[in-house]
Amino acid sequence: NRPTDRQFQNVARRLSRFVSNAHDFSTPSTQAPNTSSPGPVYSQITGQSLQAQMTGGSVLSDYSVRVVGDLKTQFDEVQNLRRDLGIIRQLYTEFMKQTKESLGTLRTQTQSVKQLATANVGGSRAFIDSGKQKLDVRTQNVLTEVEQLQDTVESLKDDVLKRHVTPKTPYLKSVKKDVDTVAAELESIKEHIKTIKPMWKKTWAEELQNIVEEQQFLTHQEEFLNDLLEDNKGVVDIYGHVEQVINLRSAGSGRRINDRGFRPPPSEEGTQSLNNVMMGIRTVSIDPEKRMKAIEASQKNRAKDLANRGDEILGELTDFVAGKKLKMTGGAEEAERVRQKRNDMTLKAMFTGNGAEISPMSDGDVI
Repeated sequence: NRPTDRQFQNVARRLSRFVSNAHDFSTPSTQAPNTSSPGPVYSQITGQSLQAQMTGGSVLSDYSVRVVGDLKTQFDEVQNLRRDLGIIRQLYTEFMKQTKESLGTLRTQTQSVKQLATANVGGSRAFIDSGKQKLDVRTQNVLTEVEQLQDTVESLKDDVLKRHVTPKTPYLKSVKKDVDTVAAELESIKEHIKTIKPMWKKTWAEELQNIVEEQQFLTHQEEFLNDLLEDNKGVVDIYGHVEQVINLRSAGSGRRINDRGFRPPPSEEGTQSLNNVMMGIRTVSIDPEKRMKAIEASQKNRAKDLANRGDEILGELTDFVAGKKLKMTGGAEEAERVRQKRNDMTLKAMFTGNGAEISPMSDGDVI
């Protein structure tokens, strides 16, 4: 809370009065032996000349003006120093927190290594069994993600090419993120298979009874992975084409496509065509399963669209905080100190009755 100019002026007047009084008391003692008449001395210590200079609350001497300027400068320097100290304290707190987390992680990893060293290590068969389970779970999860991604991209293609609807940017970013995630997972599985394949071959040589079964399993997984890679490649190609269409449309080509719109066929003479249409509607076969699948797909797309709408602001806020773009102001301790100082000043103003002299609170740091 920065003091007002009036408060600075009051302090400057007090300092000026103190310096003048000190000068008046020191001058007679030094000149007393050389003067024979005390008359001039009485005229100096009466304080009439000082009162003449200090009359009027709004008039300051040159010395008081300099004092006010020095006080303001020193106050700003103290405030800047306090703010810098708060920022340094906040940085030190974050550094200590990160250091403790790193040390805790190292301790956990050390304990894990010790447990592995002291535990009974199983044979190659146990390693292969656990690897088979993990690989099977990962491939099944990727299969589900690829199927969902195919449905999403097909729906996106229909919206862009058939319905001439331009998807929103957050939705496109979400689809692009899913595509990248699936591609990264597939590449990770591929590298994992390259790593474990030599180990499994060595175990097959030691256990001849399980060679055929496990080779067939791994071959099936490789073929399955190749199929998934082909499917993912098709999804990536379709998504690339959709992006190209959206870019062309935003550049101006889509305007001509949208202007074309839907043109109904010209009506024929008579009502024979309408009767044929109604007859076709009556005789068409209804498939309830297709209807249920279409309704479920529509509900999934609607839910995903609503989730993307709500996550747009949250994503921007998360990126802003994760990027450490917030301005450092001293942290919670500085905010608590500011609040406590404001409470003390309010209580002081209430009990002393000097509330009119307190300047309004500002958003910055307080002294």
